[in-house]
Amino acid sequence: MKKTISFLILIFIINLIGLYNQWYLIYPWFDQVLHFSGGFLMAILLSIYLKNHLLENAKLKNILIVLGAVSFIGITWEFAEYLASQILVESIYRNFGIRTYFIGDLNDTINDLLMDILGAGLFLFVLHFFRNRKTHKIQTNP
Repeated sequence: MKKTISFLILIFIINLIGLYNQWYLIYPWFDQVLHFSGGFLMAILLSIYLKNHLLENAKLKNILIVLGAVSFIGITWEFAEYLASQILVESIYRNFGIRTYFIGDLNDTINDLLMDILGAGLFLFVLHFFRNRKTHKIQTNP
């Protein structure tokens, strides 16, 4: 769990560096990689955090809970980006001389949310694939 939180902090720092260096404008894939990674790591964190609340024999329900929580966090992040673009852009330029932006157009927002969900989905797929494989080995090798 500590490693996951450390990686999330690293993604946030990379995000700040990317804003400063305008990597979002230079490298179109940069935003997608961060959102995908963020969704993946948030799914790990939420799976650990919600471990005692997830049901043993309700895989679909558990997947929907984690995907829903990751989606909620992604939507909250998009709202924060929107608010930052309304409040911070001018003051950052005025005080630090840095031109930045926090949010793109609707296509960017939808793509960000899709990457969050796909990142979480990949984690959940890998988690359930390895759990099923482990369970299958235990059942076939008594």
